[in-house]
Amino acid sequence: MAGSDDNLLRFPQSRVRGPGARRPVKVIGMTKLAETINPSGNGAMGHWCSRCKGVWFGCGGETECPACGNRHG
Repeated sequence: MAGSDDNLLRFPQSRVRGPGARRPVKVIGMTKLAETINPSGNGAMGHWCSRCKGVWFGCGGETECPACGNRHG
């Protein structure tokens, strides 16, 4: 089965660009906890902040935007 695309189920929506795809994503930064654990940022997870309209990076369980404190995505 390796190398055969005959049985591969493709999802067309995975290639659809979103409404904000024309402009680059605003990067807000990293949380203090994520910087303490790994300053290089490897393994940090991206989270969306609707207030800042950007992505911040932190540990998996973190929910608070480091810039504005928003906890609701």
